[in-house]
Amino acid sequence: MEFSKLSLARRLKLQQLAIFERVLACGSLLAASRELHMTQPAVSKSIQELEEHFGQPLLVRSRRGVQPTDFGLMLHNHAQALLADLRFLADDLNSWNAGISGKVVVGTLLTAAADLLPRALIRLRELAPNVVVEVRVGVNEKMFAELTDGELDIVVGLIPTQDPSPALRHVTLHTETLCAVVGRRHPLATTGAVNLSQLATMDWILPTSQSEARHAAMHFFDALGIPKPTRIIESVSIMTNLGLLIDSRMIALMPFNVAKKFVHLGLLSVLPLGRQLPFGTVGYTLAKGRNVTPATQRLIMALHDADAGSDIL
Repeated sequence: MEFSKLSLARRLKLQQLAIFERVLACGSLLAASRELHMTQPAVSKSIQELEEHFGQPLLVRSRRGVQPTDFGLMLHNHAQALLADLRFLADDLNSWNAGISGKVVVGTLLTAAADLLPRALIRLRELAPNVVVEVRVGVNEKMFAELTDGELDIVVGLIPTQDPSPALRHVTLHTETLCAVVGRRHPLATTGAVNLSQLATMDWILPTSQSEARHAAMHFFDALGIPKPTRIIESVSIMTNLGLLIDSRMIALMPFNVAKKFVHLGLLSVLPLGRQLPFGTVGYTLAKGRNVTPATQRLIMALHDADAGSDIL
């Protein structure tokens, strides 16, 4: 069977592709039917129509659910791109019909979650009050994969020092430094000087091994000439880290611009280590070759405005 753009346009339904994409995302016909608010027979019929149209099986069914065939995997990749473009079209149509509106899905990392992004979102409310924002938090590897797949519009946080992916475009906003922080009730919070040799024996909160920030964390200890701690909790959750610091005697590594917000609130103290240590560059990442939606363009403007207006501790 030979296909052409015209034959696909005549016979292929976008709803069928959307159902197929959800079936693979959910891992079963039943789970997809519940998410789509459809009956399972209706979902099965849609998949069957796609299989008949292409003359190829799309799914391998088992007791554990469904897996794509090789042909189904190829179709799924194209379906994701088409559906991502469809969402971008919806944003453009909404912006055209309702002025500055639409939706932007942003992925963020610890570096930006507590400082840069909140200030940017406040600025976005001034620029485009009708834009709906969905924020997802994670590590670079997960966020960049979702950005490439079209599930995210933009990722805000630490720019990787080495990124082999040709599908991503990074834009730097500022250079960040790293500091060690403790809760205000920690014994080191009021000391005039810190004995560096004691630090390695204490309990630490460090970025997860999969995060870009972990490399900077390891360099932190090398630069101070102290052993890497062995009693650690790995976390990139700002709320978890903050709770641990307030209620325990743990130490955490934190970007300086994130830490200063909690210092001003009277929750944390920055340890006086006698020097500033580099962390990396903070900015945002976009997928190359994909049109930036009007809502995302407004968020980018807000990010630049927020970064330009950043306070100095």
